[in-house]
Amino acid sequence: MTPPRRRRILDLRQERGATVIIVALVLIAMFGMMVLVVDVGGLLWKRRELVNGSDAAALSAASTCSLPTSVDPKTAEQAADPLAAQNVTGLDPTTSTNATVLPSTCHTAKSGGVKVQYSQQQHLFFAPVLGFSNQNGVTTKAYAIWGPAGSANPVPIVIYTTTFQGQCDVSANLPPGTPCYMWFDNDKFTNSAFGFLNLNATDPQKGWDVLPDAQCPNVGSSTRNDWINQTGSVADLPVHYPSGPTYVCRVSGLSSNDWTELRSRVGDVVTFPMDDCTQNVDQSGNLVLCSGNADKYDIIGFIDFTLQGVFDQATGPNGWGGTAQQNCSFTAKKVPNTAPNNVVSLLGQSPVAQCPQSDPTLPAPPGGGLINLMVNGQPPGPSYTYDALNKTITWNGANQTDLNISFDWWVNGKCGPPPGNSSAVCIQVTTVAVHVGGSNPCPLCSPFSNIRAVKLCDPAVTGSCNGINLPT
Repeated sequence: MTPPRRRRILDLRQERGATVIIVALVLIAMFGMMVLVVDVGGLLWKRRELVNGSDAAALSAASTCSLPTSVDPKTAEQAADPLAAQNVTGLDPTTSTNATVLPSTCHTAKSGGVKVQYSQQQHLFFAPVLGFSNQNGVTTKAYAIWGPAGSANPVPIVIYTTTFQGQCDVSANLPPGTPCYMWFDNDKFTNSAFGFLNLNATDPQKGWDVLPDAQCPNVGSSTRNDWINQTGSVADLPVHYPSGPTYVCRVSGLSSNDWTELRSRVGDVVTFPMDDCTQNVDQSGNLVLCSGNADKYDIIGFIDFTLQGVFDQATGPNGWGGTAQQNCSFTAKKVPNTAPNNVVSLLGQSPVAQCPQSDPTLPAPPGGGLINLMVNGQPPGPSYTYDALNKTITWNGANQTDLNISFDWWVNGKCGPPPGNSSAVCIQVTTVAVHVGGSNPCPLCSPFSNIRAVKLCDPAVTGSCNGINLPT
């Protein structure tokens, strides 16, 4: 029998070297984590740089190719490479051909596409320790198209100039990045109109570029749906501004399906036709201005918005919220002209359904308003004063048995003051770009349109590239 002390010594000798194995395993795991964090992270960062560079280069090349050589003589490669180099650290774009276009398209065709591709080696710090190479190539590509803005598959929904539809003063000078809301309300558009357009440029259903007194055909909701989701291709849509009008037929009626389809594009950059509403005409071609019963809109260009939201009901998940403007009228009894009983609050009065129970202007945002205050048929003056902060009046006239008080109030929703029409629709957008004609903006461009636009596209996404042939 082995003595206990001897047994302990033998057991300790048997465990020699275990720590080395554990340390080796931990080091392998640590190096693996470093590869993931440092090397893989570096590859992802480099890919993000190259994606940004490729996108910028593709847009620059497409912008150059959309213009005649008399305006911009650069080749697609010359336009693309500097933008790529500016966006990618250490990139030398001169080592290979990076931008390709189809023959006889750049500077000459009214529409076309460009493909750019850039590659760069990314150094790996810890991968070689595990037996991998010390560098790895990263490659990205991007596609962009150019053409008349009218061929960019605009949605069949009009945007009026001026502030007719919302808080933004829509014009050629609307800055990029401006947040706006736009109302589509048949109480404003009149005659069951919600701002829908007929984008057919040819017979038998032609509605684009018609005569001022033409008879306008209607188009169904399914056709509008196809235009909205870009599965229905739209032909090149001519715009004659500033040399003359481009009348486009209004489409009457409301379809919730169309607005639901538009909601599916939230987050996209969406192109809308832009109307000079001061030149709208009725069925006979007579001028009706912005608030008249327009049968045809005068389209002067296109406006690109990033679509942020579509709200087609007053309440619920797709509701615009707030409280539409309404009138509160009540009678205050036995009001003297001495304090403190000569102070009357405008809040918490009856009837509860018609009068604000709390300050409608708070919190701000969204805020609201209180206007058109009248007491016994008179605005604030010698007889009484109005405290806009506390929403009270102080009566200074002769003692009154009855004070008849009336005012209008509202609470803003997601799109500012909501309308009284529950069928109205509001969209929230952010301005990307405005494309309108100008003083001879492109004398050598297509005679079918004086407006040019470019955009990124993905051939793998149906409708994204508008059917334009792209280099492979």
